[in-house]
Amino acid sequence: MDFRELHTDAEIQAAFPVMAMLRDRIRPESFVAEVRRQQVEGYRLFGGFEDGRILVLAGVRRSHTLARGEHLFVDDLVTVEGARDRGYGRVMMRWLADQAADDGLSRIYLDSRATARGFYERLGFNFLTGIPCWVDVATLRHDLPNP
Repeated sequence: MDFRELHTDAEIQAAFPVMAMLRDRIRPESFVAEVRRQQVEGYRLFGGFEDGRILVLAGVRRSHTLARGEHLFVDDLVTVEGARDRGYGRVMMRWLADQAADDGLSRIYLDSRATARGFYERLGFNFLTGIPCWVDVATLRHDLPNP
């Protein structure tokens, strides 16, 4: 498997069908612009190719937080339908670990879907007690009772 960063608009756009398998909110007409916007904050998009065909895609960023220190954060990891359960995600994660080590990073963090938890546990990930959550801003601004 050949791994490489996707740089050009054409390369990024070609990855859209794969990313759309993971992120149903994205649209083809805005995908490149969204990736470019994230790149300003350090996001990098890597593809795993076999015979010129992208089979696995990972979006990552080097990050630093008070809670975690320096680390690689995996925003996106997806393998194309029909190629799942063949080890491509595992191989991509191992390659990302090599890249992180080369960059002096000792940890990788990510937020996992419940359906992917077993996959990440088999890779050795430790699950923390924190649970990512979200709220619409309007809910906090208008729908909460006053104290």
